Amino acid sequence: MRERLDANLSATFQEKILLPETLRDYDLNFEEMILLNKAYALMLKKIGVITTEECKDIINAQQYVYETLKREDLSGNCEDLYFNIEQAMIARIGIETGGKLHTGRSRNDLYSCLTRMEVRRATWKIVGCLTELQNILVKEAQDNTETVITGYTHNQPGQPITLAHYYTAACYALTRDFDRIVSAYKNTNRSPYGAAAFAGATFPIDRNYLCRLCGFDSSIENSIDSIASKDFIVEMEMAFTIMMTNISRFATDMYFWASDECGILDLGGEVAICSSIMPQKKNPVCFEYARSKVAHVTGGMISALMALKNVPFTNNTDIFETSVMFDDTVEQTLQGLEIFIECIKYSKINKNRALDMAKNNYSTVTGLADYLVKNAELSFEEAHAIVGKIIGEIIDNNDTIKNITGEVIKVTAKELTGKDIVFADEEINGVLDPWNNIQSKKTFGSPNKEHVNIMIDNLKEKIVVEKKWLEKEKRKVREAYEKLNAEIDNL
Repeated sequence: MRERLDANLSATFQEKILLPETLRDYDLNFEEMILLNKAYALMLKKIGVITTEECKDIINAQQYVYETLKREDLSGNCEDLYFNIEQAMIARIGIETGGKLHTGRSRNDLYSCLTRMEVRRATWKIVGCLTELQNILVKEAQDNTETVITGYTHNQPGQPITLAHYYTAACYALTRDFDRIVSAYKNTNRSPYGAAAFAGATFPIDRNYLCRLCGFDSSIENSIDSIASKDFIVEMEMAFTIMMTNISRFATDMYFWASDECGILDLGGEVAICSSIMPQKKNPVCFEYARSKVAHVTGGMISALMALKNVPFTNNTDIFETSVMFDDTVEQTLQGLEIFIECIKYSKINKNRALDMAKNNYSTVTGLADYLVKNAELSFEEAHAIVGKIIGEIIDNNDTIKNITGEVIKVTAKELTGKDIVFADEEINGVLDPWNNIQSKKTFGSPNKEHVNIMIDNLKEKIVVEKKWLEKEKRKVREAYEKLNAEIDNL
């Protein structure tokens, strides 16, 4: 098809640009390219452009090419994978029949289909790994509904929570990541097939028939939009980026827990690395890997977005540059998910240490202020002032939380409010107990064990729905391909 051109492709253009792209497509999309060609042949027969015998010859030739065309056979001189396949097919059955396959079709709609199929397959992998991570978080939450840890704000002790409360929070964030991926998938799994170069075809191409055979949910209505739109790639990579950003934040928390200064998380040697010089080290590099992967995922998303910036809304080579980093983006996302799963799997909380920290780092004193409001007829601001002054004096005197006694509260309250407040020491100690503090919470979504168990049950149900969605989508495509093969068998 280079008759219009009066020169051969330069060796540099072939070897540096065209052949690498052809090899990439062969590695990622060869099977789908053959499938798209077979589907198109069936459609041409359906609308009467080719005969049944011609359809058989084309499909048999496509199968022959699939079985015999090897990676080392590919040439940059053919421009791309499509022309490599077409030339191999024509060499098998001749141009009179083989040349009919491209009737009413362009590489534009063909490659637009391939890109959407590539994103579709990648989404299945990511979602499968995501639900696995959610499963392990829920399992760990279920096993740790009474494991007390300190909750932080501004990296300072805030209030006591449970490990289950933290893990369910992480899992809820991941359910939103799932929803974002599904939203992007809906925009991805639409067919541009039959839109030709961008202006449609003069032949009565049955676009909806092609759509069904290729496992898409619907056809894109506008032929220009079919070819020009690549926003679905950016949308999907953005969903991956947000998800990996969330994971980087979880990993950073656990990284802190594993530090010697905090010391509540013991990381197994299965995912730790030693130092080449310092024999005492057990470096929690798995958390570093998990949080760093978002950099590469974000890079892929930015690359795709910039490839589209200021590009005319039609077919241009630029728009196919959007997918250049997509497979690496997917690989980096999978690696981040998989390594974080390993982080959770081989992490163990030192429950005694975590409880001891929660008892002594003043994280329970908000509960004391609340208790004063409920039992001493104080406004919260008055209670806050009393407790704040007590804590300040204890820290200044290098004392501990055990120095908060009924007498101390009585003296401070009288000084600040003029009110007589009397509590027994045992009562105060009970209020300052981390577990009692946690269980005193009333609002749904709090670390109270009853509420955490409700969240665990809700998350289990959500994960079941997510898994069903994935199986349904994979089954729809599988059944579409089975229908395609059945129609071939019936020729």
